[in-house]
Amino acid sequence: MAGVKPEKLTVSTIKSRLLNVAQTSLYRLTLPVPTAVRASLLKAGFSAIDYENINLMCSEATLPGSSITTHEVTNDYHGVTEKMGYRRMYDETIGLTFYVDRNYKVIELLEGWMDYITGINNKDKFKSPYKNYRMSYPTTYKQDIFLTKFEKDQFSRDYSDSRGGSRTTSRSILDYTFINAFPLSLTAIPVSYEDSQVLKCSVSFNFIRYIMEPNTSLVTSDGILNRRDPTMGMNDLAGTTSTTG
Repeated sequence: MAGVKPEKLTVSTIKSRLLNVAQTSLYRLTLPVPTAVRASLLKAGFSAIDYENINLMCSEATLPGSSITTHEVTNDYHGVTEKMGYRRMYDETIGLTFYVDRNYKVIELLEGWMDYITGINNKDKFKSPYKNYRMSYPTTYKQDIFLTKFEKDQFSRDYSDSRGGSRTTSRSILDYTFINAFPLSLTAIPVSYEDSQVLKCSVSFNFIRYIMEPNTSLVTSDGILNRRDPTMGMNDLAGTTSTTG
């Protein structure tokens, strides 16, 4: 645009901006399990599962994507067409990868959840070659799941309140909500006598849409963060990473 002068940037300004980038390894998964699925797992003979530990075992997740569906419109200019958006299309699945604990609770949960969806609540009957499926109602096995993206230096104490107490401001946190999600597929898990590695399993969750909400909550000196999970304070969030390095 005419008359707009480029911004004068110093070396220190350029350096601070280039170094102010987000990291892939700082996120938190919250995977609520439907009440009916929990009851089904206990009925099937599985021992109690530490669901918070399941969340921490998530080693990899994918932030969702979407696209705009368009149609072409021919305007008054000869040979010129324009695209007009008319609908937003959401990715149908989110991929999650979990470390498998020594008690195989991650696999028990995912297999049990999928068993409940297909109406399998008695393993002995399922061993028969003649098995009729009776699918469960979607409202009993679908559940919103949450993914929070944050950064290592999420919190900084940079000013005091009017009463002299310290206050903590936070950078923007991205809260993703996946509406009506359920496990759609569990990939095969290879095992081998060769080089031993950490066992992982990957699962795809189907959902109807997602909601992304920037969260610029104010964190007080007692470490309480205003977000969906009120039990998680600043220390919990700042100390949660999902990498082994």
